[in-house]
Amino acid sequence: MSLKVLLDDLAGEVLRVWPAEPRFHHRGATDLDRAVPLSLLDRYIDYDLLSPQYVAVVKDGTAVHPGRFSRDSKLVPGRVRDLIDEGHTANLREVQRSIPYLAQITREIERETGYPTYVSAIITPPHCQGLAHHWDQFTGVVAQIAGRKRWPLWKPVVDHPMEDYLSSPRTWTPELQQRLESTAPDAEFELTAGDTLVVPRGWIHSPHAIGSTTSYHLTFALRERPWLWLAQQLVGLAIEELSFRAALPPGGFAGGLEADVRAAQAMTIDFLERLESAAASARIRAAAD
Repeated sequence: MSLKVLLDDLAGEVLRVWPAEPRFHHRGATDLDRAVPLSLLDRYIDYDLLSPQYVAVVKDGTAVHPGRFSRDSKLVPGRVRDLIDEGHTANLREVQRSIPYLAQITREIERETGYPTYVSAIITPPHCQGLAHHWDQFTGVVAQIAGRKRWPLWKPVVDHPMEDYLSSPRTWTPELQQRLESTAPDAEFELTAGDTLVVPRGWIHSPHAIGSTTSYHLTFALRERPWLWLAQQLVGLAIEELSFRAALPPGGFAGGLEADVRAAQAMTIDFLERLESAAASARIRAAAD
């Protein structure tokens, strides 16, 4: 139960050299496909077993306001199904919170990679599209479970986006949209049941369902830990030192903070130079588990 469930022998290669370009693998029918079929997600939808905060409904790049399918923090019975029948894509996020099999896989992936992971179930009616061109702030491992979906992909236009920094909603421009609409993709994959596609962080994609049956895939979102994360954890250990917990002098902001910034730089450099790396590593690992 790990990345090997999604990628077979390719998992070892991916863990050795994290992919910078899309990777395709045909895994065939596995325990994943048998444990989380479309019929299971249909029951979650039809019995309104989902939490609205984890449900998004999208059609042709436009999201449906949650008020159309939820009220008082509960789903309106039957409304998500109605929207799917009208051609909308249902994005059921964090499904590992309610499906034990997926919870087990994500925990194993987190142990293997050290990356927080969650799973989204994406259900798209035939010949329809949910999100249009965009990129993600994580590496997605896409496992097609049912139906067919075409994935055109374009090389990143920003380097290593993370969290809100360089996200596609904040960075998108009409010029970029026009360029993508008039330029052939750098790679294209057609996924059918039993296929897995690794989409590296930042790669632009605009997937859409093809064929006469509903497309259903699971996206395992691996939220890579950048070097900035580790630096933040190291500096965070300084909370145990009294000098770092002391208040900044009042009035510093009015004066531009330059002197205080220099003082903080000196304090931080001194702290990091004194920090014992083995002990710091053990503490950061324990906190991240």
